[in-house]
Amino acid sequence: MSHPSSNWAVLRQLVLATGDTQGEGARIAAELRLPAGFADPELAHIGLDDYVMPVGPQKFLEVVGPLNDEATINRWLKRVGGSGGYCLSVQVPDAPACKRRAEALGVRLAADVVFMGHPLIQLRPADVGILLELDGVTDPQTWFWDGITPGPRADALIDDILAVQVGTPDPAARASQWGEIIGLELVNPTTLDFSGCRVEFVEHGVDQLLAAEFALADGASAPASENILGLAVTYRTRVSPSL
Repeated sequence: MSHPSSNWAVLRQLVLATGDTQGEGARIAAELRLPAGFADPELAHIGLDDYVMPVGPQKFLEVVGPLNDEATINRWLKRVGGSGGYCLSVQVPDAPACKRRAEALGVRLAADVVFMGHPLIQLRPADVGILLELDGVTDPQTWFWDGITPGPRADALIDDILAVQVGTPDPAARASQWGEIIGLELVNPTTLDFSGCRVEFVEHGVDQLLAAEFALADGASAPASENILGLAVTYRTRVSPSL
């Protein structure tokens, strides 16, 4: 399988879900010393509350939850026990091309909209394992929240998302599927590289977003928590390059 060398992907947002969006979002922000969250202006009309926290330059940790009893996310929360890893939001240069490749594989769309002037698609978890959002922003140095977010706090404990781990019954097949849709070569049979963030697929009984690895900010000590809303988390100190 070959893809154009111009293809790339950037993990922008790691999304968790819970029944108490504002309370849990504020708790996570305080624990990790992240700025107070702001709201995605487009989610309220589909019954979602959210709390978006800058982790590093153009990287975000987002907590979402229901605004009312009719919100469809309530069924998902009940199924997973109340909270968990919910979605990955990934920037790509050509979302319509991803849509065509997804449909050719029989993958159904959960959403197909224009958001802030850019094409955005979401792929159904039943077909790709978890909710996968692909945002068509052609400039890799640009993101939706540029100019909206205050940016990371100077004393933040973390400053990047280094890796995420997705559980699935067949890791190689799922990695190949995502690579085909997004247009990326695999790093190895079960790993994709989203511009320096590893997406690793591991064997698990059900499809589920399992874990994340964050980069510790310079001089920061690792937070005490090893679990955030059901997501296993680890922290890694960056290795300074040799002179």
